[in-house]
Amino acid sequence: MGRRRQRVGVSLDSGDVVKLRDEEIRAILRAADELIGVGGRSMLVKILKGSKDKKILEHHLDECPVYGYYRSLTMEEISRRVDWTLEEDYLRIEYSGRLPMLVFSEKGWGIEEKTFAEEIYAEFCRALSEGEQSVITRMKDINRQVVFDVLEMIRNSGKREFIPLLEAWKKVEVRKVRERIESVQKSLGSPAYEPTVSFVKAGKTSAREISELVQKTVRTVYPKYYPQAVADFFAMFHSKDRISQDILEGKVWVLRLDGRIIGTGSLEEEHVTRVYVLPEFQGKGYGAWIMGELEKEIRKHHDRAVLDASLPACCFYEKLGYRTVSHQSMSVFDGAVLVYEIMEKRLH
Repeated sequence: MGRRRQRVGVSLDSGDVVKLRDEEIRAILRAADELIGVGGRSMLVKILKGSKDKKILEHHLDECPVYGYYRSLTMEEISRRVDWTLEEDYLRIEYSGRLPMLVFSEKGWGIEEKTFAEEIYAEFCRALSEGEQSVITRMKDINRQVVFDVLEMIRNSGKREFIPLLEAWKKVEVRKVRERIESVQKSLGSPAYEPTVSFVKAGKTSAREISELVQKTVRTVYPKYYPQAVADFFAMFHSKDRISQDILEGKVWVLRLDGRIIGTGSLEEEHVTRVYVLPEFQGKGYGAWIMGELEKEIRKHHDRAVLDASLPACCFYEKLGYRTVSHQSMSVFDGAVLVYEIMEKRLH
């Protein structure tokens, strides 16, 4: 019997790198996107260096938008920056057999999703100006949430010129994407367009989309109010597995806009939990809509609603009639302190 081969070990060394600029983090994550699940740290370093390595050229990794981003640095200097992103949980290592492969953390994907969507939207803008449609053939292989992000960018542009390009794209897409494309076409083509909004209990297949919504909102909003460790705690607490379990127990509702989940809220008896609205849809009344619907459910069995309010949400809940009954705090990662309010509202 042959001897079992051991896994290739991984030893991180960020050296004297203590912080990277946001632009650098985005560049490293964009390069890593070419290797997720199929490549490791050494290949990532070579992409960022602009290496002419045979494997880089064979797999067309020299076509990555950030190829050669760190051209002026040494391989060791680049490696330390890559290892910093791993230590700070923007990227992670998972094994495929005995080989270590790169994968995104939820925090890292939240950043890369936006970067990639902006890149694809720029391609659509070029296709519009140059009168060609090659970008459409790429969309089949792109993450569904990125596809939806691109469509929202097109919607928000207000450019009717996109309509023929969307029509061509719609012909080669699956049903859910076709429906979203049609809603964007309607909003671009008709000043009287009214979006379709619904608030329903979440189905078990919605767990991933809800998780991505929560992670994106937490990563975007919470660092403005809390230390990064607190944002990390919230992201971990609202994991996909926990959301899936709550869906199975019938606790989770979603707010859909033209088929896309843009908000969510959960209930445990009279306790309102996990109320989030995507950052780009905040300030438009959707959060109040979610709370109103959840309060209707609570009224069936209780005469008050209770919730734990994070710092970003306290003023929002006060405007809805909630009052603070106690101030709470708890220690999370790295000695950081999470401060929050217990609030309640009498329901008549």
